[in-house]
Amino acid sequence: MNQALGKSINRVLQSKSYVVLLLPLLIFVTLIAIYPLFFSLRISLFDYRLTDPNQTQTFVGIQNYLRAFKDPVIFISLKNTLIFVLGTVVSELILGLGLALLFAPETRIARFVRSFLLIPMALPPLVVGLVWKSLYNADFGVIPYYLKALGINVGRGPLGELNFAMPAVILIDIWQWTPLIMVILLAGLKSLPNEPYEAAYVDGASRWQSFIYITLPLLKPTFLIAFLTRTIQSFKVFDTIYATTSGGPGQATTVLNFHIYTVGMTFFDMGYAAALANILLIVVAVISIIYIMVMSRQQY
Repeated sequence: MNQALGKSINRVLQSKSYVVLLLPLLIFVTLIAIYPLFFSLRISLFDYRLTDPNQTQTFVGIQNYLRAFKDPVIFISLKNTLIFVLGTVVSELILGLGLALLFAPETRIARFVRSFLLIPMALPPLVVGLVWKSLYNADFGVIPYYLKALGINVGRGPLGELNFAMPAVILIDIWQWTPLIMVILLAGLKSLPNEPYEAAYVDGASRWQSFIYITLPLLKPTFLIAFLTRTIQSFKVFDTIYATTSGGPGQATTVLNFHIYTVGMTFFDMGYAAALANILLIVVAVISIIYIMVMSRQQY
């Protein structure tokens, strides 16, 4: 059966009819991904404001990009974004690895707990943000209630205090997306070969030594997938911020994606918003490429 399938694939490739088969996918990718990207690049070169009744578009070149370097909110939002990404990704990788190791055995309890932990992933981030906003409420929230019982002054609630707003939002993201890291790393653990562990056992290696010198090195490709997935998602965070703090208090939780939304949908400055979106794309791409290069060098 495999040989027949291979022959069929070869005939399709030789006849070049695969181009026809791939055509719908290419059209879909062009419409969904490539065209909006080029449209964003074009708009970023114009002074385009939705409040202009004539909808005129004045070509300004790279002025929108240069304007970003003079925008003080950009540096605040970029700093907040990096803090959010670092806090969420590192915490989720550590907790996800711990959960994957803990529930790796194929027992009834482990399978049940794994299924139960996946529930936060199935919830929309906007819904999760609204639920946690109620939990954080200074007047009737459960979390401030117990914090007050422990003698901790929460003031206007975790989301209303400058020093607690960002950690509170990070905690929401950790609660929702740590199960995703657990699933990715669990799949990696299940795919590891047994031979290195058997050889280490014969040589008298302990479980900790096997974990450090065998498990972690073999999981590097899986860690790369988990890291890139969550890094890109964390840079694009919007729903949680919008539902909980709207960038406040002050600008304590104003991340880059929320600032882009404010510029485009509050001040209707679409040209500048498109330029900021392209800058965010470049930042994410550079970080991803650097991490892939570092991981590739370590593997070889």
